[in-house]
Amino acid sequence: MIGNRHLNCALKLLVTGLLASASTTALAQTAPDAAGEGGGAPQKASGLEEIIVTARRVSESLQDTPVAVSAFTASAIDNKFATDIRGLAGDVPNVVITNVPGFNAASIGIRGQSTGDIILTFEPAVAVVVDDFVLAHVQTQLFDLFDIDRIEVLRGPQGTLFGKNTVGGVVNVITKRPEPGFSGEVRLGYSSFNTKDVKAAINIPFTDNLYFRAAGSFQESDGYYHLTKNNDVDGIQGVPGRGQRWGGSRYFSGRAKLLWEPTADTNIMATYEILRDRGDSPPSVNETPPGFLFDVVGFPGIQTTGASPFDTGTTLCEGSATGATCPGTLSGHRIDVDGLYLRGEHSFEGAGTITVVGGWRRVKSSLPSDYTGENAYLFVSTRDDTRKQYSVEARFSSDFSDRIKFTVGGMYWGQKMDANATSFLGFLRFLGDPTALTDPNLSTAYYKVDSYAVFGEAEYKVADPFSIFVGARYTKEDKSFAVQPQVRRSLVETGFWPQYSDSAKFDRPTMRAGYRWEIAPGINNYFTYSQGYKSGGYNEQAMSATSALPFKEETADSFEFGLKTETADRVLRVNLAAFYVKYNDLQRDAVVPFIDPITGLPGQETRTTNAGKAKVYGLEVEASAAPTEGLTLGAALGWQRAKYLEFFTDVNGDGTNDDASYLHLRNAPKWTLSGNARYEFPPAEWGTIALSADVNYQSEFESTTLNADFSQGEARTLVGASIAWTDPSDRYRIAVFGRNLLDEVYRVSANSVAGLFNFTNYAPPRSFGVEGSAKF
Repeated sequence: MIGNRHLNCALKLLVTGLLASASTTALAQTAPDAAGEGGGAPQKASGLEEIIVTARRVSESLQDTPVAVSAFTASAIDNKFATDIRGLAGDVPNVVITNVPGFNAASIGIRGQSTGDIILTFEPAVAVVVDDFVLAHVQTQLFDLFDIDRIEVLRGPQGTLFGKNTVGGVVNVITKRPEPGFSGEVRLGYSSFNTKDVKAAINIPFTDNLYFRAAGSFQESDGYYHLTKNNDVDGIQGVPGRGQRWGGSRYFSGRAKLLWEPTADTNIMATYEILRDRGDSPPSVNETPPGFLFDVVGFPGIQTTGASPFDTGTTLCEGSATGATCPGTLSGHRIDVDGLYLRGEHSFEGAGTITVVGGWRRVKSSLPSDYTGENAYLFVSTRDDTRKQYSVEARFSSDFSDRIKFTVGGMYWGQKMDANATSFLGFLRFLGDPTALTDPNLSTAYYKVDSYAVFGEAEYKVADPFSIFVGARYTKEDKSFAVQPQVRRSLVETGFWPQYSDSAKFDRPTMRAGYRWEIAPGINNYFTYSQGYKSGGYNEQAMSATSALPFKEETADSFEFGLKTETADRVLRVNLAAFYVKYNDLQRDAVVPFIDPITGLPGQETRTTNAGKAKVYGLEVEASAAPTEGLTLGAALGWQRAKYLEFFTDVNGDGTNDDASYLHLRNAPKWTLSGNARYEFPPAEWGTIALSADVNYQSEFESTTLNADFSQGEARTLVGASIAWTDPSDRYRIAVFGRNLLDEVYRVSANSVAGLFNFTNYAPPRSFGVEGSAKF
């Protein structure tokens, strides 16, 4: 049961917010222009406004789409004052979006499926797609939200139209396109933790059919952790000292687009993407349970010491991945992204539309970190990697007949990744190893993927109110892998460094089928059976020839029943989805004992296997209303039960697999609730005032596979509010906003390392900010 303080508080605030005050629900926001992917001028209507989505790769009304999807339009995103997609998760039922512990990387959970690892060769269980390009790794999925046209969160497997690695769902992002007419916008913001934001966009029509748009966002902050355990390290000038804030951001993100429309039926768009991230190495919190090694050797966790989770320590020193004694934690995390994309679209009168999308993206990262929350050189490492992605997709969509419409296409997707890591296992000095601080472990990894797919989906109108649809996809992949496992630098210098390599082929068909039935005007019912799968692959942390072998695909079979309703005047909209998903061949990691083939000594390694089965079922409700002019209300509820049907893994590290089906799945809270309201006062001579408020509740969930102590994502109730003034010309806006107004202190992610230590992350405390913007 959930009759606790957090839920009671959430319910009270939800009712109060819905009846009295004022944030925009995504479902109640302005719809993008249905004529194109990028949107355009809003289509005004009385009551709630129609939302157009592309959840089935074609533009259609949200209410007609037989998929459980939550859509955030540009205005909904702006009114949240969120930095990245984590700020939107509270409004989507049965969805968790947080960070991988110790990294500025996304950990997204939908309906019991999630990826909580930073392992480079792991592909996420929830796909993030930006302008039809798949972001293949979690490292850059916490993208900036400026100049976004809309975001669609598709819940449940999407293996037919979106492909592999969508067993949990898809976050589909559509950025703003160039358009006719000169326009621009500048935003300046300042908020808690000395956070400074500068955002700007400009749209320039070069000719009657050639348009350019550029947008950029810069952020710098001090972070909300304090280094209470730090003094100057190694006498290096400029190293943050005791009490200084840490964990701050410093990045620039931008896009430039050139759109050419040679005819009314043809458009071609080229895009360049850039990201330069120079933020601090993300700090960790030491939450080591009593009896773990760190606790025994004198570094207990905060539950033992009683310290604040925002007071921490970190080993800061100059160096690099090849440095003699330091991997360069003082330099912070450095990520460079460059992407080039080309999109072409041509419509054939009376026949359909062909769309071709291609892209290339390179991500270069250097990620030095101390994962312990201590200034003691206990576990300090870095990873340098370069990932190159490239893809091309072509699809043809047609509704030339009153009875049938379809989409067919093909796709090639590939990537290459090279990485090397350096790890100083300083805790070994407490176990009698005097070289632990000077002789680090080195490792390298190489990974290559070539993926090919053909797909199609058709809908046939059996009778005017009733349609059936069926779709299928076939994917074939070639993967190559090589790893040089962790070996001491002194041993590498002797010329001895083994390499394990392998290659494998994977292929998998997936399908989707269902019906859509307009029971009555404004009442749509649908049912779908859909399949999805997470690709098989390799574990870059392999330490032996055995663990360097591939693991199999993980599959999902989903059944979903939905009702989408709205009144004729669009004053009220209520959407409901009930689902059941069964997951087979679950990919799970386990730290297991083994005999080191290099030294002949016993050790531990991380091994990935297909370890079990699970089922998840639940209910999702989203509602929005516009009961009177100027007022919009929204609410969402998610309930789910996630349970292992079969799970065998080494729970206690004794080398024997145990029945672990009693454990809970990661990132699967039982309850999610949210409510929001927004009221715009009638316009006056001096402008318009808008009040917004929102509340969301999320129950406790597990962050680690083995459900370790002090690793749970804690239950919390979050409240936010804002007040904004817009001048009569709608050109200037000033807004004041607050986040986490109840000042909840709660853990959002964690990792527990094989009986050695726990390192965790906490969400930001209460914060306030102001933002001014000007349009021209």
